[in-house]
Amino acid sequence: MSWITLRNTDWETEVTKSQTPVVVEFWHQNCPTCKKIEPAANQLPTTLSGKAKFARLNVLESRENRRLAIDKGVIGTPTFKVYCNGVEKGEVVGLETLNNLEGSIKNLIEECAIG
Repeated sequence: MSWITLRNTDWETEVTKSQTPVVVEFWHQNCPTCKKIEPAANQLPTTLSGKAKFARLNVLESRENRRLAIDKGVIGTPTFKVYCNGVEKGEVVGLETLNNLEGSIKNLIEECAIG
């Protein structure tokens, strides 16, 4: 399993209507922190396989992607948000170790099952 590329036009289908929890990474190619955390982030779909869907939204790809990120409350990159049935459960912002990132995301995904 790997990250899917998300665009503003995919949001409703991939996130809002998803029956599976969705981890969305808001990032951009010029973000030095995004580059530093990328190796850890790339492991999430494998280590948390079967627990969620993983999608990346490049906030600088288009004006619409930027607007979407702002609408979702993203003020910095990288920001990882977990959505359950289209509703945000929580977020992890900035540079984290693999263990911290994985643990935080896993906890948010587990909250989806609780409701």
